[in-house]
Amino acid sequence: MSRSTHRNTQHQQSDYEVDQHLWGYLTPLGSNPNLLRIDFWRISPTAKLGRDPSKNTLILPGPHISAAHATITWNGRNGAASEITLTDSSSGGTWVAGQQVEKGKSHRLKDGDEIGFGAPVAIEEDDGLYDHRFIFSDVSTNHHINRLDDLYVYGKYLGAGTGGCVRLATEKKTNKAVAIKTMHYLATRMNVFGEISVMERVLHPHILRMSSVHHAETQPIIYLVLEYMPGGDLLNYMIKEFDTRTLWPNGPDPRGIPEHICREIMYQLCHAMAFLHAQGITHRDLKPENILLLDKNMEAPFIKVADFGLASLKDEMKNFCGTVIYAAPEVLDAAPRRYNYLADSFSTGIILFSMLILMDPWRSKRTMECLSPGLRWNLLETYLLSPAGFDLLDHLVNPNPQERLSLAGALKHLWLKAHQPMHHTLTFPL
Repeated sequence: MSRSTHRNTQHQQSDYEVDQHLWGYLTPLGSNPNLLRIDFWRISPTAKLGRDPSKNTLILPGPHISAAHATITWNGRNGAASEITLTDSSSGGTWVAGQQVEKGKSHRLKDGDEIGFGAPVAIEEDDGLYDHRFIFSDVSTNHHINRLDDLYVYGKYLGAGTGGCVRLATEKKTNKAVAIKTMHYLATRMNVFGEISVMERVLHPHILRMSSVHHAETQPIIYLVLEYMPGGDLLNYMIKEFDTRTLWPNGPDPRGIPEHICREIMYQLCHAMAFLHAQGITHRDLKPENILLLDKNMEAPFIKVADFGLASLKDEMKNFCGTVIYAAPEVLDAAPRRYNYLADSFSTGIILFSMLILMDPWRSKRTMECLSPGLRWNLLETYLLSPAGFDLLDHLVNPNPQERLSLAGALKHLWLKAHQPMHHTLTFPL
């Protein structure tokens, strides 16, 4: 599911391109911002809706919803042969286009139909949280089966992301370079569909954009078409500086990325992450490999956060995930493991530490058995990091999440607050 506002039922072609992994979706008509768009995935042609989690694939809470309220079924075909029906099984009633569907009977759905589960009109109590009225959007009727080979020319292998490999490709129609991530969703433990849901709902200059999603017709494979970032990732940027000393050719040892460039990267990263956190999204795997560069400009890198395979929309999380070097202590500690978006703050701080010294910031190898080997604070001389930067870093890597600084708060910190960005792309306040 992904958060959505009411949208006109007269779709543009781009809507169908983005939603090719679906056969339809329900857009909420209620005014409550916590109401979510309900997506129907092509790999699951039957969706059961109701109040009881043990009987349904999609849960609709509220006093007007029956334990098993209704079933929506797609016949698995596209275009004119597609047929989607709603079958009511409720005591509270289901309405399609203002007409109640008789219990036990089916009604064929059309693109743009208004559906009311439990009531045909708005339910205002509890701030409209139980207003289960939706507009149905039929993707299958307008779905055109396009093989990726017909749309793109594959190029070189770019690397592996969470849950899949990434290749360079060129769109035949526009000659535009893109990156295509191939994900075998039955062979991976990653939440492929969660990653898509996250990327569908975010639009930010420093977050990697997804232009379309394609589902293989005969295999459990999802293809994500992403914008291509020819500058590689932040890890390679750091390795290149370590090898060539382009940014700081003559200077003391140890030394890493100069502070003013670290500040520019952190400014962009904190903007992106503060935006994600405001949307209720925690990345959970921030590391240099997941921060991409638009080009190979060493002195003014333009970054984008990528790889949302481990991202979460939950307010509190309990499972371990991520990379041990960058993970917050509360993510690694199994007793008890409870954490929230502030785990991303810790990871961001470790990334800054790594850029400043161009080595593992931990004094010895960090493992699940040794969570706190100590950070190399002794290397952070004032020629590497000013007192204000040191103060921010100290607040980000605080082991106590209750005392840790949020990334929105980091932007208000003295070290970043007065920063003049090298790229004027952030046109909206946080």
